[in-house]
Amino acid sequence: MQRTDWMDRIERGETPHAILFAGAKESGELALARRAAARFLLHTDDVKALENCPFYLEPADYQVKIVRDALAVINAEAYERGRHCILFPNAHTMSEAAQDVLLKTLEEPPTDTLLLLTGAESGFRPTILSRCMVLRSETEPWETIADRLVKNGADRKTAALAAKLSDGVSGRAEAFLSEESLAFRREAIACIRRFASKSKPYAALTALCTDTVTEENEDGAPKKAKKVIAERLDAFLDIFLSILLDVLRLKNGVKDVRNTDCTEIETIFNSTFTIGQIQGMIQVAVDAKEMLSYKASPAMTVDWILAKLP
Repeated sequence: MQRTDWMDRIERGETPHAILFAGAKESGELALARRAAARFLLHTDDVKALENCPFYLEPADYQVKIVRDALAVINAEAYERGRHCILFPNAHTMSEAAQDVLLKTLEEPPTDTLLLLTGAESGFRPTILSRCMVLRSETEPWETIADRLVKNGADRKTAALAAKLSDGVSGRAEAFLSEESLAFRREAIACIRRFASKSKPYAALTALCTDTVTEENEDGAPKKAKKVIAERLDAFLDIFLSILLDVLRLKNGVKDVRNTDCTEIETIFNSTFTIGQIQGMIQVAVDAKEMLSYKASPAMTVDWILAKLP
C-alpha cells in the first residue's frame, strides 16, 4: 500500500489504534507521523496546526511517570471524548518499565484514539510490535540515490558516500550533504584518527559534542551555558560504529567499504588492532548509545568511552 493510501485511511479512522513509523535516523518518519496526527485530528497536512490542538500530545521525555500521565489523559472517562492522538518520537528509547505502561493502553485502547510511535523496530518488545501496524521506510539502491543527489548538484564522490551511508533512505542521504553535517563528520573523523593511533582525543571529542544551550538561572532569567549534547555524542558514535564495522569487513577480506572518505584510517585500525579489540570497541560504542538512550549524563558518557577504549 502506498503512503498516500495510509494517510487517507488514517484520516478516515480506518487504521488500527496504534501505528509504528519504523525507520533509520533522518528517514523522515517523525515528520510523517506528525502529518498523520494532523490528518487524524484536523484533516490537514499542515503539522503546524498541531501546536494549538488540545487533543494532541507529544511527550518530550519517557520517564515512567510522564508516559503514564500522558496516557491517563486519554484514558480518563471524564475527559472530553472525540478524537485524541499521542505521538511518541523515538519510542524505541523507552525503558522496559515505560513500555510496560504503554502496553497496558495498547491492550485496551480508548475509542477514537490514535497512538503513533517512531523508531527502530529492534528497540521494541515483541508485545508492543504485535499491537501496532508497522509502516517501514521506503528504501532504494544506493546507486539510485547517488544519481539523484548528483542531478541535484552534489559532486559524484560525496553523493556516493552519502548514498552508501544512508541505508537506502533518501532523506538520510540528503541530510548528510548539509554543511553542518559535513563539518561535524570532518571533526568526528579527526577524533577517530586519534583513536587509531592510540592517542585519546579528550578535549577534541568533548568540544565536538558540546553546544551552547539556554537555561534558567536561580531567578528564572535565561542564561547561556555550554554542555555536552546527547544528540551530538550519539551522532559521533554512529560515525565511529560505521567505521569500525568497515574495519571488520576488511579483516574478513571484504573490500567494499561504506566510509570511502576514511580508507586510510580504516587501514590503520586494521593493521593496529585485532578482531577481538575491534569487537570490543564496537561493544563500547553500542553500550554508550544505550546509556544515552536511558538519559545518562552525556559528559560522563564521554569520560566513560575514553576510559574504556584502548
